[in-house]
Amino acid sequence: MGLQAAVLAVGWALTFVQVRHATALAVQDLVLDENVRVADWFAGQLAAGIEAPLVYGSSEWERVQQRVEGLELPGAGFACLLDRDGKVLCHPDLRRDASLRDESIGNLSLAPADATGNLMLGNAPQAETVAGRLRFSLGETHFVATRFVPELGARLVVHQPESGLVAMSARAVAVMAIITISAAVSVLALTALATLWVMRRYDTAVELINRGLGEEVERRTHQNLRARDALIMGLAKLADCRDNETGLHLERIAEYCGLLARKLSETRPEMDELWVERLRLASSMHDIGKVGLPDEILLKPGRLTPAEFERMKSHTTIGADTLLMIRTRLGDDDLLDMAIQIALEHHERWDGSGYPVGLEGAQIALPARIVALADVYDALTSRRVYKPAFGHGEARDIILEGCGSHFDPVVVEAFLAIESAFEDVRARLHPASVIPLVRAA
Repeated sequence: MGLQAAVLAVGWALTFVQVRHATALAVQDLVLDENVRVADWFAGQLAAGIEAPLVYGSSEWERVQQRVEGLELPGAGFACLLDRDGKVLCHPDLRRDASLRDESIGNLSLAPADATGNLMLGNAPQAETVAGRLRFSLGETHFVATRFVPELGARLVVHQPESGLVAMSARAVAVMAIITISAAVSVLALTALATLWVMRRYDTAVELINRGLGEEVERRTHQNLRARDALIMGLAKLADCRDNETGLHLERIAEYCGLLARKLSETRPEMDELWVERLRLASSMHDIGKVGLPDEILLKPGRLTPAEFERMKSHTTIGADTLLMIRTRLGDDDLLDMAIQIALEHHERWDGSGYPVGLEGAQIALPARIVALADVYDALTSRRVYKPAFGHGEARDIILEGCGSHFDPVVVEAFLAIESAFEDVRARLHPASVIPLVRAA
């Protein structure tokens, strides 16, 4: 037993040293890759809706600064923007420490991860994302990815401090050490106390363990799904509470989307019942971004000014950003991915004239194309403070006029095939006496 313990101790000690070294290298590579991915994604988020170079203190700058402050990365990571002179333009701490505006880091030396020789951070290539190491004057090293954002006229820099990388590696190694020690103790204890008994009952024990693990995994998975669904419905209700309806708007949208998806699934095998139910729930999130709009715009009874309508459009990116933050915390999730597509793209149009990006045709995600038609139908057949409710026939004619311009022709074709079911849902779930106060964007 002593010899066995010694052999196990030496073997696991050597393995631990190698694993710790390999883990540090792997985490470093992963951080560089993740920085590049975040830089490419976040550049698009920052540029959305901006049509001129970013000017410090402007309303556009305020919106971009809020997004920079809202970005959360592991290991104390963060993002900032530099102007053309290499000075800090947006930074998570800029409001707290205005002296950061005087910082000029564009002249620091960047050691790229995939090239020899150093670059000046401010002179890094503008047409690509570059990743590497950046050493500050105080000696601290950051792992960064940088790219120029032409819409803003500024350079985006995603930072990962080396101290944060070390902390992440230490946590990973600490978990490995705990697992290693626990495994060693378990092996020795089982060997000393129960070798013969385990051999005789091996098959039975394995079966019981697997059954228990399977039940526990199923229980926790179900619990996590319930928590996720409750969170999503809570956010949807939060957005819907700006309206004086009873919540039936969300139910109607879910019903309309379910009808369209099931009809489309007749020629699309990938749209199984699980996909349809996922769409029904995700559709409730299409307007959660409206909680970020002021009442004077959202509840305005008259026509919006061009500036007010531009502000109204931002509910798509606000909703998508909110869901992206949730997904960052919860991890990859098919329902959240679909809800993000819907929140961001349900006002895009088939001919490319929609917002916020101007996607066209099949560039628009199918869930968003389905919700677009369902949302317009519900808006047309609902009372608003500025219009009466249209009948089903009038709403159908308006949707037909938008076929190929506003709506995907295939989705319109599915709608026409089941329009009587739409009319049934409208009659069943539409409280005719309620006049909603919220504006349909």
